[in-house]
Parts: sequence; structure tokens; C-alpha cells
Amino acid sequence: MSVANHLGVKTPGADHQRRDRSFVATLLGYGEFVLDAAVALALTAGGTILLASVLFDYASTLGSTPMVAQALNLLSGLLLVFIYTELTSTIRVIIASRTIRVEPFLIIGIVATIRRLIVVGAQAEGRVGTPEFRDIMIEIGVLAGTALVLGLTVLTLRIRHGRDETTASPAE
Repeated sequence: MSVANHLGVKTPGADHQRRDRSFVATLLGYGEFVLDAAVALALTAGGTILLASVLFDYASTLGSTPMVAQALNLLSGLLLVFIYTELTSTIRVIIASRTIRVEPFLIIGIVATIRRLIVVGAQAEGRVGTPEFRDIMIEIGVLAGTALVLGLTVLTLRIRHGRDETTASPAE
């Protein structure tokens, strides 16, 4: 839709239509903010409850189960809490800057991959020599490859971002 015709004369009602679109965009922006804030609050509450649950489970099983199993369960639970924390932090950055950055999601992927590696590695211990052991080793290989690719992607983004800052400075 053109604001001015071929003679440069403004079309009647064009300002009104632009104002209507601006109002709708503003309204959607407020809705997005409310949803982002609600998700962040839910993640914060869920992460806090999860942390309390992980610590309670650890303390209640202290001495009654093997220490290695307790440590692995604690580590797995704390990594899950860390994922909640990173998601909350990512949403906070989105709210503050109104932009979505890729790097925090990649880091969450790395943490989730490492968490799964720990769980699968613990499962492999009792299955050496069984047919399932091969499948577990394949999964460990895929997870390790995934963590490596995600890590290299984060490194590439950081190098590229650093280069962008370096090239932007002299022009200012």
C-alpha cells in the first residue's frame, strides 16, 4: 500500500492505517512481554523446586546407596537445575534487549548433552559384554559428537562476534 500517489500527494487515511498497525504491534509487544515474564517466573519456580528436590533426595539417600550413584544423581539433578537457570537467564536477556541470541541455547544444548552422557555412561557400567552395550556406546559417540559440534559452533560465534566488534571500533 502506498502512502503517496504518483504525484506525491498523501492518500487520505494512510496515517490512520499506519497508526492502527503501530497500535497492534505495540499491543502484541506487551503480550509477548507478559508471556516471556510468565515463562521466566515459571522456570524460576520450577528450578527452585527442582533444586530443593535434588538436595533433599541427596541428603535422604546419604549412606544408604553407593556414593558413586549418589554423586551421579546429584550431578545429573544439578545440571538440570542449571538448564532451568540458563533458560531463565536467556529469557531475561530477550526481555531486556528485545533480541534473541543463539549462543545461550547452544550452551543449554551442551549442558543437556553432557547430562545425558553422564546418565548413559552410568548405564554402561553394568552392561559390559551384553548386546545393549554396543547401543550404549553408539549413543555415547553420538552425544560426544553433538557436544563437540555445539561447542565448535559457540566458539565460531564468539570468534565472529569478536571480529565484528574489532572491525566496528575503528569506524566509530
